[in-house]
Amino acid sequence: MGNLWIGPPGSMTEIDQAAKSFDRTADLGISEFKSLGGRVTLTRTLAPVRRLKLAWDLLAPAHARALDRIARRVDGSRTVFVVDPAAGNVLSPGQAAGLGAVGATGITGLTQWFKTTTGTVAESTTAPGTFLFTAVDTTGSVAWRCVGTGGNFPVSPGLQVSFRAPTAIAALSTVSVGIDFKKSDGTYISSDTNTAGALVSATAPATAAYATPTAKPGTAGTYSLAGACLTYGGTAENGVPGDGLPPMSVTNYSDTPGRPLPYRSIGLDLVEVSGAAG
Repeated sequence: MGNLWIGPPGSMTEIDQAAKSFDRTADLGISEFKSLGGRVTLTRTLAPVRRLKLAWDLLAPAHARALDRIARRVDGSRTVFVVDPAAGNVLSPGQAAGLGAVGATGITGLTQWFKTTTGTVAESTTAPGTFLFTAVDTTGSVAWRCVGTGGNFPVSPGLQVSFRAPTAIAALSTVSVGIDFKKSDGTYISSDTNTAGALVSATAPATAAYATPTAKPGTAGTYSLAGACLTYGGTAENGVPGDGLPPMSVTNYSDTPGRPLPYRSIGLDLVEVSGAAG
């Protein structure tokens, strides 16, 4: 398990001091109505919202200043991501399970995967909502999109990233995997690859703001996308449920000067947002 990182892609700050309190309970969006007869009716939102509550005692000045800038939007309304050290898989729950929107065919409309060379990503004809990658030759490769950004996964220089291929692809003796690193404008920087295995771990290089994990079966065929894992600060493992990596915004902030100064006690409340700027 690694440390908490917070901030916009390419400029996330690593907080290596453990928070005195860390609440990551999701808001399930459940409302309860009780009739005069005593019957209870529940309503629930389709997509529960992630909330985080963090607090530190006597935080080092550099880290306190970084959190203060994020909370007060000193640098503008930029996307804020929180790399949660308790999250074992930052793929979305659907991605980790190989599931997507029913009715999305081919590449069009898919927001979770895309081919990088040859092959196709498509919904199973026998299991609606289940998605498969078909490699038509040995060069076919599939990549993962960050659902929170609609594109690449946010990183910052020095952040450790680990990726494991889906279970069906990982079982092949011909599998290879990689992580592509890119600048904030999407310009390619470099790749870390494992050409003889299903697991690759890498450290984001200087100027990196985004990463894209890829997997190449190396053998023609159709493969389930279930079981993939992308982990920050640790080693990706098979079968870990997806936590997702949504853009977030600060909704509450406290800053109390500590004793001795210049240490400060900082508290942040964050909520998952639909807009990238929060």
